[in-house]
Amino acid sequence: MTEPRAKGDPPVADVQDVVDEVSGLLEAPVTLEDRRFRLLAFAAQPDAADPVRTETILGRGASAQTREWFEGFGIAHARGPVRIPANPERGTHPRLCLPAWGRGVVQGYLWAIEPDGVQINAERVHEAEVLAEEAGEIIARLVVTRRETGRLVHELLDATRSTEDAAARALAHDLGVDPATRAVVALVARRGGAVVPEHLQGWGGLPRRVGVADRDSRSVLVVPVPQERARAEAQAVVEQAVRAVSRHLPADELVVGVGDPAPLAEATRSWEQARAAVAAVGQGSTGPVSAWWSDLGVRRLLGGPAAAEVVSAALTPGVRALLDAGDPDLVRTARTYLDAAGSVAVTARTLGLHRQSVYARLSRVERVTGLSLADGRDRLELHLGLTLAG
Repeated sequence: MTEPRAKGDPPVADVQDVVDEVSGLLEAPVTLEDRRFRLLAFAAQPDAADPVRTETILGRGASAQTREWFEGFGIAHARGPVRIPANPERGTHPRLCLPAWGRGVVQGYLWAIEPDGVQINAERVHEAEVLAEEAGEIIARLVVTRRETGRLVHELLDATRSTEDAAARALAHDLGVDPATRAVVALVARRGGAVVPEHLQGWGGLPRRVGVADRDSRSVLVVPVPQERARAEAQAVVEQAVRAVSRHLPADELVVGVGDPAPLAEATRSWEQARAAVAAVGQGSTGPVSAWWSDLGVRRLLGGPAAAEVVSAALTPGVRALLDAGDPDLVRTARTYLDAAGSVAVTARTLGLHRQSVYARLSRVERVTGLSLADGRDRLELHLGLTLAG
């Protein structure tokens, strides 16, 4: 059993430390959530889980129904411990809620399960209240820190040539990285809706070294990456971001654009690429989609302000004739053949067709379009048009 904290003991520095100390003190499984019920930290005890605890840990937060149930006990305004009774319908144990006050408001909640129906010793609960207050102060500081990080991200993205070095140094100091580091900028967007930083923040979400800010109802991530593992490091953060946002928004509405690595002081270049990547794939795709600027190839043309004009120019009479013919098998065969660099064998294998069937379809493509697949310029015209048409 953890010894009670003595008056004058130094404060706990980290939310996980708080949770570990409370769990040892109360000899119970403990979780810490912010005031939106997003999981911040947890400590396990054997044989004491119930469905709500499992839901919170696996889902990194409580469901709307669970939140409503708990809030019905007045925890959002309670100045002291609140006991939540067992709920046989949910299969849940009784639990103790310690509101984590910080800077005059409830910043979160410490939860301790009482699996045997025996209330936790009152002296231990009083000791845990002190730790809950420390947790509230830590969360409040982290909230302020995240807001400051967001401001510095904006300063970097808005920097001019004369201010970009200073903006990069300020953000690097805030994130705890070397100002000379390289960074990838990712943009998390939603078709027809907003993605805000609260969807990504919460300390069960992205690493502290990642800068997060709201930009035009989208979330911008500035991800410091090592030179030799830039793609892998950025990919891991992008996947975390998609998982975090998917807890709040439909995953199939998400598009993430990712720019190329650049020195932190030149992050605006990666930012512009991330925006263009979202624009290039955002309309005609189903998500969640991660669009990497380095992978887009000729589809980069769709990311610029003149994208509509580019597509219009690429849809030549021959390309339009094929798309308007109402034969998706013919279009699929043409795409596959052109993507395979004109290999009939690869096309037949990919589509599961006999070679003669492929030849017959390609002959029909030529008749419909008026283009010759033996002519390099005609093949380029058809391939570019079909690629940009989506």
